[in-house]
Amino acid sequence: MKNNAKGLDFHQTFKPERSCLTSLLVDLAACTGKTAEEISKVTGIPTGSSSGKVVPTISYLEYMGLITQQIDNKKFQLTYTLLGKCVSIEDPGFMEDLTLMLLHCMMTRKNKGAELWSFIICNLLPKYHGSINKENFNKELEMYFEKDVNLAPFNGTYTGIFDHLGILNISGNGYTIQSHPFNPEFLYLYGLILYEYWNDWINGYTDDEKTHRIISENEITADQLEEIGFRFPFGWSDLDEYKALEVLHDKGIISLNRQMSPFTVRKIISKEELVDLLYSELC
Repeated sequence: MKNNAKGLDFHQTFKPERSCLTSLLVDLAACTGKTAEEISKVTGIPTGSSSGKVVPTISYLEYMGLITQQIDNKKFQLTYTLLGKCVSIEDPGFMEDLTLMLLHCMMTRKNKGAELWSFIICNLLPKYHGSINKENFNKELEMYFEKDVNLAPFNGTYTGIFDHLGILNISGNGYTIQSHPFNPEFLYLYGLILYEYWNDWINGYTDDEKTHRIISENEITADQLEEIGFRFPFGWSDLDEYKALEVLHDKGIISLNRQMSPFTVRKIISKEELVDLLYSELC
């Protein structure tokens, strides 16, 4: 079951831009209950009668897990998520690498992320062991989506706002994900993304499926961890992922039971605590 139901063209050909994301996030309270044109006047984000950057920017922030939106009579009801409120206080300008990595990981969630971003980062690139040539890339997209895909906004994301992360190399030869070096300052980010991907995975199943497959919100096996895809947005190998889990265990964020085969992972602290601590390790 997929929740990223806005489809492939939500961006109206526009890539996410730092200035637009910041303007909307900072002025969210003043923008709620307004039309796209009214939001444009508040934020300075350009829009028109049939297209513009306001609506795509709202969708990007939603896919990034920072806001929720509802539309009533062309008026947008916009609300911070707990994570969005945290980012709006700690780094509203999206200047920290931690924030950018957070947004990348949230956008690529399998169910609540943006479908093209999710498919490429968490399905296609892992299938090709992290690197795929242009010909196979285009064939895979055509088979999966059964339509022409506008790649400009996706490419622009990783040559634009996320370029500094160096997480994805795009060239004439194809696409290669670069392994993210473990950063102790990102400790609570790793914990939060594990929890977010875990919850996103669970929400892809019905209650009956959860019961049949013995899916738990508190404890998973190594096999289920692979399904969750925690390592994929970081470009990690199995070993990289396990080393990160060991650090999360040592810091009391999870409990890693190495005596079980396959090993199990149990949540120790709450998602709310992880959000509160998200920026606490930055120097």
